[in-house]
Amino acid sequence: MRGFILAAGLGTRLRPLTERLPKPLVPVAGVPLVLRALLQMRDAGVDEIGINLFHLGHLIQEFLGDGRRYGVALTYFDEQPTVLGTGGGLKNAEGFLRDGGDRFVLANADVWHDFDLSAILQGHAARALATMVVHRCDHRPELHNVGCWRDDLRSGQVVHIAGKPRPEAVAEFLGIYTGVAVYSTRLLDWLPAAKVSGLVSHGLLPAMEQGEMVRFLEPDGHWFDCGTHAELLRASHFALKSRRHGLDRRLRSLGRATTPLRDVAGSGQGPHLPS
Repeated sequence: MRGFILAAGLGTRLRPLTERLPKPLVPVAGVPLVLRALLQMRDAGVDEIGINLFHLGHLIQEFLGDGRRYGVALTYFDEQPTVLGTGGGLKNAEGFLRDGGDRFVLANADVWHDFDLSAILQGHAARALATMVVHRCDHRPELHNVGCWRDDLRSGQVVHIAGKPRPEAVAEFLGIYTGVAVYSTRLLDWLPAAKVSGLVSHGLLPAMEQGEMVRFLEPDGHWFDCGTHAELLRASHFALKSRRHGLDRRLRSLGRATTPLRDVAGSGQGPHLPS
């Protein structure tokens, strides 16, 4: 199984920070978001990872290199001159993803979480098109749009996403799609070739309408959408507190991961943080 990190976002809500730094390289508690996602995949046994690029993507590639220093092999997919969307980015990497087997793990490069990714991979049912990781968060009510029906305490079936494709479907609760998921490579069959597309709108929803099973997992842990200044500060505060109290044990490489940040900050060859 291979992994894929969606890292082509423009980061408009984080300006002016992202005028000089791509959003995936924004650090939380000293560790760039994309590096944390990479290490979480590696520590779950995924060592072949694809990353799509667009805004200032060359800085991400310069920073991470070929991945060998982190014990992984990286393949980059530069989407210039047009960003392809979450679905188009995956379709553009179809050959890479299919060569890794019948499933792949996906992570957004603009979120921070401390979920047990190994358990999430083990929780994916082979017959499911997707296993979406969901989370509930009182201070972000606007993000709760995944309709979930439990068949046990922490997992079950996704019955709708923002009321689609079946508005009449009854959900037990609404959750946030965290940007972390395990997908069958069958998902790629639903995505249109050579065009901008959305993973949900062009992939999951049409597949669900035709009877494909989409499941969810709601693991223990914490999650932050780091796409705004307020949430970035919230995530940084929590991450620093967790590290200080030894709570972030799921990322065994956290101490080693801070070393290359000196390159980002300007003492090495990597990109520079804005002053």
